[in-house]
Parts: sequence; C-alpha cells; structure tokens
Amino acid sequence: MAYAAAGVQAAGVLLAVYRVHVALRRMEERAAEETRRRAFTEYRRDHQRLVARATEDPTLLPVLDAYEDDLPPEFQRRHLYANELYQHALHGYHVGLLSLTELHGHLRYIFQSRSMRDYWEVTRHHRASLPEDSDEARLGRVVDALVADLDANDDAEDGESWWVVGTPPNE
Repeated sequence: MAYAAAGVQAAGVLLAVYRVHVALRRMEERAAEETRRRAFTEYRRDHQRLVARATEDPTLLPVLDAYEDDLPPEFQRRHLYANELYQHALHGYHVGLLSLTELHGHLRYIFQSRSMRDYWEVTRHHRASLPEDSDEARLGRVVDALVADLDANDDAEDGESWWVVGTPPNE
C-alpha cells in the first residue's frame, strides 16, 4: 500500500514538474518571438532610413537602381516610395497587427494607384528569384492576383468599385 501511495505521489510530482517545464518552454518561445519581432522592426527602421537618405541625396539614388530599364530619378524615387508603402503593409502583417484578410484590404487600397501597379510591374524580376514556398513569394502571388483583378476592373465598362475587387486569400 505504501509503495502504491509513493508511486502516485511521485507521478503527481513528475506531472507538476512536466507542467512547469512546458510553461517555461512557452515563456521562452514567447520571449524569443518578441525578440525576433523587435529585431525585425528595427531592421525595417534601418531600411527606411537608408531609403530616405537615397531619395534625399541624388548622388546616392543610383545605388538603389535595380530596375531593368533606365528610369529617370523621379520614377526611381516614386518606386522606392511605393516599395516603402508595400513593405509597411507587409510589416504590419508580419508583426501580427494585420490579419491576411486585413492585409489584402490594405493592399487593395494602395494598389488602386496606377503608380503602385507600375512599381509592381517593374520589380517583377525581383520576385522571380524568391523561393516558391516562401512567405514573401506567397504574398507576392496574392498581390499579382489582386493587381490583375484591379486591372480587369479598370478595363470593364461596368467595373465594380475598387474596394470590392479581388478575393481575400484564406487565412
């Protein structure tokens, strides 16, 4: 009888230790995720500062010229700004401020602009090298479909309003 009671007590202690272990692991994972998000946010800020410097200083702008065609500086600045808008939306999604459906709605809004769609077209070759299964490639395909829908809506005689164009991706 005493052995059985001791066994039950030992099992209870082991279960409690296991629960503490699981709780600690979850806390470590949350802390690591928070550290990753903070680093990601700081990385985005650095990127924004670098792009801002290039758009303000004409001698630095050619460094960011990664387009296949020769574009005048005003188009390069416009495309860099368009990229910042796109990256801003993605950042909101990546840090959990926007759901995929909310991101789609935000992208639908910013890509109603012809300048945004022009930027998307001239940077197509940038996305071609992304790994097919990457998050960025998947989101790029979402934007490709959205841009196609917006273009079709522009061409339609009885086109719908832009805010109802496109099908949000599944979460």
